[in-house]
Amino acid sequence: MMENYSGATPYLSFWLDDQLYAFSINNVVEVTERPKITAIPQSDHYIKGVFNFRGEILPAIDVMEKCHLTRTHEPVADDDCAIIVLETNKEDADLHLIAGAIVERVSNVISIKPIDIIPINDFDSHIDAALTEGVYNHEDKIVTILNTQKILALENSPQAQGE
Repeated sequence: MMENYSGATPYLSFWLDDQLYAFSINNVVEVTERPKITAIPQSDHYIKGVFNFRGEILPAIDVMEKCHLTRTHEPVADDDCAIIVLETNKEDADLHLIAGAIVERVSNVISIKPIDIIPINDFDSHIDAALTEGVYNHEDKIVTILNTQKILALENSPQAQGE
């Protein structure tokens, strides 16, 4: 796990609607413009289809839909969205996942000390606590830190249960 000299871990922050979220930079493979996505019939509601990433076909997950978030403004046009390619558990074939997370726009990298992350189940929230690692106050904005493994996993799959 990548940590800096202060014990903080870097997170890639991004926007969904008017809220700030983040994934651990340890799971980020690449950030790219939204590629052509091919729909998959009868897939879960949050899987928008698949796309080609360096010759590998990956699922494209709509993070807003996976988290059951409600929009408060007009959605960003598909062409303006970004894809964060994420990978988890490279060392464990049973739990290994790689997919693209569709986000509205990428913000920046922020360093967060584990002690500064507040578990989300300590208060009412707009998101299912099981999909998060907690929240962090960054420059007077609340950043919801998402659990990459649970965002990428299909619901009710063994990977969704993994940590």
